[in-house]
Amino acid sequence: MLDALQPVHKLPFETTSEIFIQCLPTSYTVREWNTANPRAPMLLLHVCRIWREIAIGTPALWAKMELSMDNAHSHDIAQRWLKWAKASPLAVKLHQWPSEESQEEDTWSIAIFETLLGRSRNFEFLEVLDIPLDYVRELDQLTDSSNFPSLQKLTIGVEEDGLDRESMHEKPCIQLFANAPLLREVEFIGDTSPKFFGALPWPQLTKYTGTYVHIDDFLNALRISSNLIECTLATGRFDRYFMEILLHPSLRSLTLCRDNCFHHPRSPGIFGFLTLPALETLRILRCPDDLFNDQRFPTFLTRSSPPLRQFTVHLDHNILDDDDTQLNVDAFLSMPSLIELEIWNPQEMSIFFAHFTAVAFLPQLQHFSAFHPCHSSLDVAHTQLRTVQAGVSARWNSRNHAVAQLKSFSVVWDRDIGDLPEDILVAFRTMASEGLNIRLKSPTQSYI
Repeated sequence: MLDALQPVHKLPFETTSEIFIQCLPTSYTVREWNTANPRAPMLLLHVCRIWREIAIGTPALWAKMELSMDNAHSHDIAQRWLKWAKASPLAVKLHQWPSEESQEEDTWSIAIFETLLGRSRNFEFLEVLDIPLDYVRELDQLTDSSNFPSLQKLTIGVEEDGLDRESMHEKPCIQLFANAPLLREVEFIGDTSPKFFGALPWPQLTKYTGTYVHIDDFLNALRISSNLIECTLATGRFDRYFMEILLHPSLRSLTLCRDNCFHHPRSPGIFGFLTLPALETLRILRCPDDLFNDQRFPTFLTRSSPPLRQFTVHLDHNILDDDDTQLNVDAFLSMPSLIELEIWNPQEMSIFFAHFTAVAFLPQLQHFSAFHPCHSSLDVAHTQLRTVQAGVSARWNSRNHAVAQLKSFSVVWDRDIGDLPEDILVAFRTMASEGLNIRLKSPTQSYI
């Protein structure tokens, strides 16, 4: 217990209140934001009477809450935190719903949600995880009283067991969040389909994240999201091989976390269904080696003719086993506006860097990074690097005649490659002394 005469109690209320706010966790996780966690803000209630009064009188301390819906005490916690939060903008996370065996005894989950809906006007961020379908139906009965005028981001995941058990025709079309004029970002967790949420204000959304959904479900969502700018997607199912190509005029950023279409040799993948003329950033976080040998990808780029500025690709050698592991240049010839290129797990880059001598090849490129290059031996690694160095040197030496100047070059290995040949290092050091930002690094050495 702190003495009321100690100097800390002489600070103005506003100063102590701001210090308390700075004590809050910086990330929003189950461990850190649980309302029962013995950290700030709950910890501040148990230091002394003065601190407790200051904490309760600081609404921003109670504006983020995480509630376990299988806990009957969560209703009291929600009421208390909402009272202390006053009119502050709210970020709420709901998870751990009652199991199927205990749902008959549950008399509090819907009551908790009704209490929260009483303050729905203050919601800015709402996260509802692993909610069973039975509860989805019950919540949808509260639609008439739902109004989310401040909601900016909605994250929702429906329990996967329920999704497998019922056909899509028997699943509810959720109306609960139809009235959310500021909603801009939606994230669906697991197998949750956008089909559930036909009543969402799709035309006003600017960011969409979805995982493991049918491609046609995603394309339908994309079709009605006319103002979408950023999209992160992991397609988990593929039903049709023939579909009308969708042109989306405003999408600027596309991230593919996993595209199971790559497992189907006869499938055109998601690139076969899209035309994205505004695309500036493309990230493919898991794809097979033969992406660059498959004409469907450069065909997508040619068809879209996007002003692509940034391209990141994580090659996964376990998806498809192809003897031709060269980093084919055809796709890169369709990226004339590319400024930043990041490649993970490249196997063989000789052909790619042989084209570096051509001014017309990636003429706008300023930043290149290769992470975890694959090699079968140290000799192979050194031989590859010699080819890479020759290509980079040629590009650097022709910088005065190029459209854009290379500014940074990075190769980071995930295993030891021994001592590099001195003539290669000398060439890279010379370029570094002339202004090129170079990083050559392994787990055991930093060469430049």
